[in-house]
Amino acid sequence: MATEMETADKDADRSGLVLDPQAAWLLMLDALQSEHWRVVRGQAEDLLAWMKLGESAPDISNGKARNRQWNRQVAIYACRLARLIARRRLRG
Repeated sequence: MATEMETADKDADRSGLVLDPQAAWLLMLDALQSEHWRVVRGQAEDLLAWMKLGESAPDISNGKARNRQWNRQVAIYACRLARLIARRRLRG
């Protein structure tokens, strides 16, 4: 049985994710354009995990849309779609 300290360390590692959502978003878009499917999948999964933690979503509209909830929902949908496309392309 794990001690309380070991459990606390595991939780700290799990929540210790650090990500620049805007940089990850731009990298995912670039990878989509150049068809680097592993990078697309990785960035999409990282962004989805980041947003699932309640952290800020990337600004997908370059500042044109002011509604943060709309921006978040579109980012989630786009990441799910990118992840699906990447998975299918990697399967062959």
